[in-house]
Formats: sequence, C-alpha cells, structure tokens
Amino acid sequence: MSARLYLAGFEVFAPDGPQRAEKMRQICVEHGLEPISPLDGDDKTDLDELSGAELAAAIFRINVEMIERADAVVGNFNPFRGPDPDAGTCWEVGYGFGRGKAVYGWTQGPATAVERTELHYPPITRRDDGSAVDRDGMTIENFGQPFNLMLACCGTVVQGSFEDCIRTVAADVASGRLTS
Repeated sequence: MSARLYLAGFEVFAPDGPQRAEKMRQICVEHGLEPISPLDGDDKTDLDELSGAELAAAIFRINVEMIERADAVVGNFNPFRGPDPDAGTCWEVGYGFGRGKAVYGWTQGPATAVERTELHYPPITRRDDGSAVDRDGMTIENFGQPFNLMLACCGTVVQGSFEDCIRTVAADVASGRLTS
C-alpha cells in the first residue's frame, strides 16, 4: 500500500529549490510513498504566459488541486523568516486538515515556541507570573510545543529531519494508521 504526499514547505523559494524537491521526492519513493511537490512541472503548464495576480491565482489553484489529490500533507515546520513556519505551508497544512487529509510536520528547530522565539525574535522577558513575552510584549504560547497549538495539534509533528518524518509516514501507512 502507498500514500500520496503533498510536500509543503519553503524549499520552493530556495535557489536550489528544484534540486531539494528532487531529493525529497527520492526519499519518499525510497520509502514506498508517492510525492506530490509544488514544483512538479507537469502541473504547471502555461504559467510562463502569466504574471502578477494572474500567476499567483494559477499557482494557488494548482497547489490546491495537488493537495486534493494527496492522502496526506507533509509540512516543513522549520522557522522561516522568523520563529514560525512559512505562512503558505501553514495554510496548505490547515487546508489539508480541513479536507480530512492526514497531516505530518517536521522541524529541526528548537523544541518549544519560547526557545524558537528567543533564537529568532529576541529578546524574551518574563512577567511576574513567569509567562514569556516577546520583544513586542506579546505573550508567547507555552504549551511545550515548537509553535502555535493550532499547527502543533492538527497532526503528527516529528522533531527531526524530512527523512525522519517520511519514515514516520511510511510506518503509519504500513500499520494501516494512514490509508490511501
């Protein structure tokens, strides 16, 4: 049995994005899983003729269609441009969850939101009650999760690498916990 995985993450913005996507695809295939990447060329025909808002809308439509074809969404929850995961990845994961897809995320970053904020958006301070606040005086969620509870509680979060996460997905497929 296999499962189709939509691979959500900020790798698409990297200068070597296509190479990263290919490596991620190979890891999925090695574990008996079918990857669906936002960089898959077959799904992005005729985009060269578009620009601006039209291009954005077309990419949005294509990515939603890819998520619809997937059995699960696997998101890169590592910090991106600050302590939190990429906003687009969060949306894709949330959309997948809302559509009944299994959700998996992976992060190699700090284990708690307080630690992530301290590393990527310092300084943090403590109120008299011990709660942590960021440099803007906003409370930092402190449930022992690496990020906001809405993301941390919508699926399986793997503290480790992309391949560690894919191993978890493959084990869930093999055990029947994730079925296609």
